[in-house]
Amino acid sequence: MDPHAFTGNFLLLDAIYEPLVSYGRDGRVEPGLAQSWTVAEDGRQVSFELRDGVRFSDGTPLDAAAVKWNFDRWVGNKRFSFFRASQVITSVEAPDADTVLLTLSESYEPLLQELSIVRPVRLLSPASVAADGTFQEPVGTGAWKFVSSSATGVVLARNDDYWGPKPGLERLEFKVIPDSQARVDALTNGEIDLIGGGYLAPITPVEARSLREHAGAELLSGAADVSILLGFNPDGPAGDRAVRQAVGKAIDTGALAQALFLGFAEPARRVFPPGVPDSGTDLPVGFDQAAARSVLDAAGYVQSGETRVRDGRPLSLRMLIPAAPAEGQLDPRTMAAAIAASLKEVGIGVELVPVDAAAYYDERAEGRYDITFFETLGAPYDPSSSIVSLFTDGARAPLWVTPATEDLVDKALFARDSAARAVAYQALYDAVAADAGFVPLVYRPRLWAVRAGVDGFAVPPTDVTLDLAGVTVR
Repeated sequence: MDPHAFTGNFLLLDAIYEPLVSYGRDGRVEPGLAQSWTVAEDGRQVSFELRDGVRFSDGTPLDAAAVKWNFDRWVGNKRFSFFRASQVITSVEAPDADTVLLTLSESYEPLLQELSIVRPVRLLSPASVAADGTFQEPVGTGAWKFVSSSATGVVLARNDDYWGPKPGLERLEFKVIPDSQARVDALTNGEIDLIGGGYLAPITPVEARSLREHAGAELLSGAADVSILLGFNPDGPAGDRAVRQAVGKAIDTGALAQALFLGFAEPARRVFPPGVPDSGTDLPVGFDQAAARSVLDAAGYVQSGETRVRDGRPLSLRMLIPAAPAEGQLDPRTMAAAIAASLKEVGIGVELVPVDAAAYYDERAEGRYDITFFETLGAPYDPSSSIVSLFTDGARAPLWVTPATEDLVDKALFARDSAARAVAYQALYDAVAADAGFVPLVYRPRLWAVRAGVDGFAVPPTDVTLDLAGVTVR
């Protein structure tokens, strides 16, 4: 439960710890522990004015010195080199008790949004660590405070000294139920009150359909914020643009969304779902198997039996997939099989290569595939964090990288105003689409469910946050 580490559950951390600024609906950055902020004209300094009277749940005041202490734990630290904010912040100052001043190496427009994420930017009480700075206790300023933890769950109590709207509930329990269907059963049996979200207790499409029809539960959905994408390794057969174009045209993403996600997902037309800030416009993609065959014909791939051949070599792609689904998620083997069947219809062979989860990410990073799945990160990380991980060479397993994409990523991240930023993002999306560098498959659904008798719960703006201020339980 250290907010400056990488192991804690996002929603548990969110309940205890708060950021300077929060991610609101429609991607708006809203006041958090900072009631206001000012960005210098050149974009290289940001000054935050802290709220008055806020204390950590151990009584320690939230002042500028406490904020600086927290930032000094991650700013410039090599462990957080993936996090652009850590790289561009050059100094953190506390000119007075109520003011925090960040100086940047260059103007960095995504800074405020990145300061809304859960780890490592949430604020921990400086009094809760050992003398050497080692994390000891989970103490934040949030609406909930830590009571106990075990292998089977965590108990939190309402923070009655909380500065903001206090939850009506007095107690919050996170219960560990590893099996997805068992969680659904626990909800409908009245043992638990809430499941859902990508980082808490994901609900499969089949489970969603059953919950929608169950009198003892209410299914809730939020606007999608994650895209599932099909990516290519340019060092193999998919290095041929004609092959990539044909793959994109051969897959009926509308049918995938309907058949595999039971209508809870939508076919993707962009890198990011439309609700993500700066997601741009729909790209020129679409299902057209006749066009896929024509592209392959023109490129010299001749149908020979079930598989096309060029220069004596069959056109076959190695598709790397996880051998088992992540808990509560659609089995990737099911989607892979559907894609393989679609590609077979235009003469592209597919070898499905399932590997265990740990090996999957290693093999993807090492390029041991021709095609494989990628996902965007979702709110509040997107679009800035995902374009770095998907389209730059510094990422461990990027989706598609060229000198043009890297240049456009920098233009988007360091744009000086919203108009220039929107132009740079659209240029990036258009450049990748012109390369046929990926296939947008579906926008993953955001699903939550509450037990009958739970009132006032609304799907949060992100799947890493959980606002229970207005929730009551009968």
